[in-house]
Amino acid sequence: MATIFLLINMKAVISNFSVYKTHIFNKTLPALFLFAIFFSCSTSKRYDNTIILDRNLRKSDRTEIVKIAKKLLGSKYRYGGNTPRKGFDCSGFTSYVYGKYGYYLPRTSKSQSKIGKKIKIKNAKPGDLVFFKNKGKINHVGIVVSNKNNSLIIIHSTTSKGVKKDDVLNSTYWKKRITFAKDIITH
Repeated sequence: MATIFLLINMKAVISNFSVYKTHIFNKTLPALFLFAIFFSCSTSKRYDNTIILDRNLRKSDRTEIVKIAKKLLGSKYRYGGNTPRKGFDCSGFTSYVYGKYGYYLPRTSKSQSKIGKKIKIKNAKPGDLVFFKNKGKINHVGIVVSNKNNSLIIIHSTTSKGVKKDDVLNSTYWKKRITFAKDIITH
């Protein structure tokens, strides 16, 4: 977007120059265009089906991600929300939490479900993501807090109560919708 704005402004500047200066500037325009493309691409983050890490992985990442998620308990729900001030939807919540710790995830639960290493629910660890389906489509995601003794505790943003903890294996609503878990941290 910044590249397009830059090119539009460059064209306006060129049109105000004399014919001689315009001729010289037009010779350098392709080089400036390539520089603008390279510069904008090299400084932007990609939000497709990849995870972008801003730092090295450590074992404490799982603990820290869960700590950040716990601090946001009680935040309100907002469709499309991705900040504590505005509120969170489920994928906005996971994107925000991981982003605070240097992991940049795609924005939707469906896109997030395509990254990382797929793992069985019984093997999910704190910090892993758990995905849920409704009518055959991924439509929800949460962050694992603990997985012990037939109890899978996650923190997620729900439409009814905002960011909260749930034991999804002991919930009639969530248990039937659990699809799989993904290890984002060590994949």
